[in-house]
Amino acid sequence: MAEGLRRLWLGVLLIVGVSLALLLFDRGGRRHGSAADRKHVSMLAFISAADSDECQRGMRDGLAAELREGIDYELIVRNAQGDMPTLTNLVDAALGDGSDLILTLSTPTLQAAVQRVKSTPIVFSFSSNPLGAGAGTTYEEHLPNVTGIPTIAAYEQVLQLIREIVPGARRLGTLVVPSEVNSVSNVERLRRVAEQRGLELVSVAVNSSSEVSDAALALLAQPIDVVCQVPSNVTITGFASLALPAQRARIPVFGFLSADAENGAIAVAANDFYESCTEAGKLAARVLRGENPATIPFYEVGSARLLVNPKAARATGIALPADLVARASRVVE
Repeated sequence: MAEGLRRLWLGVLLIVGVSLALLLFDRGGRRHGSAADRKHVSMLAFISAADSDECQRGMRDGLAAELREGIDYELIVRNAQGDMPTLTNLVDAALGDGSDLILTLSTPTLQAAVQRVKSTPIVFSFSSNPLGAGAGTTYEEHLPNVTGIPTIAAYEQVLQLIREIVPGARRLGTLVVPSEVNSVSNVERLRRVAEQRGLELVSVAVNSSSEVSDAALALLAQPIDVVCQVPSNVTITGFASLALPAQRARIPVFGFLSADAENGAIAVAANDFYESCTEAGKLAARVLRGENPATIPFYEVGSARLLVNPKAARATGIALPADLVARASRVVE
């Protein structure tokens, strides 16, 4: 009988010990963020390109600087690889997953999100025209579930580069994507700034990356002095198809994205998308903590970096000024 009582007490002690351990584990889980407490965040991208990927990294880093991934929130990244119907499906997938917050990269992604997401908070960046995407009428008057950091192209800085490198240039050429509100907006903004400097802008329409080569030839057939390619999702992926025939025609190409320098632009003034998107990530953390996006105006951050490609310049018969190369943030060879 004594042996039976001893076994009974051992069993009771074992049960108590396991119960205490589970209780402590549960408290620890709650203190560090249980699965039920974690917020679900969906990041939606339209394309895979150097600048988009840089922005994605910035958003992730900004969010992780304020909250703990895997503890306070879990993040799912979805990429449409440049396909609009797929992008719409990704927005629906984010809603179907019960996302607490949607992050968007690119103007088409923001446009698709605001058309289908009516209450879930949206934080955007890597968009030069959030108003054209339907996110609001001004930076202060916007949809109640949307806020973010617009990324505006460095128009003045690029035109100054053109003046410095090709002082005799009078007619600029660019491709425009009619289906992208950001592309149309960028062309109109560049046109206004160019006219203020006594320059003329010529544009040729392109509808997909597969058409860039033909559109480039049509643009180069115009009497232009330089190509000044405004940002768009179509021309990001097809930039080399514009730069290479321009080199053969001895027409220098200028750009607004850091990836453009890698793909044949002789000089680029690129806004720091990593900085802007890091700020957007921190803004997303504020929303996850409960701040109302309706009360947060859109605002811009970041400054332009100078990138030069002397090899591409030489291919068009241009020697970049030594002082320009010296002050570049990056020299691409």
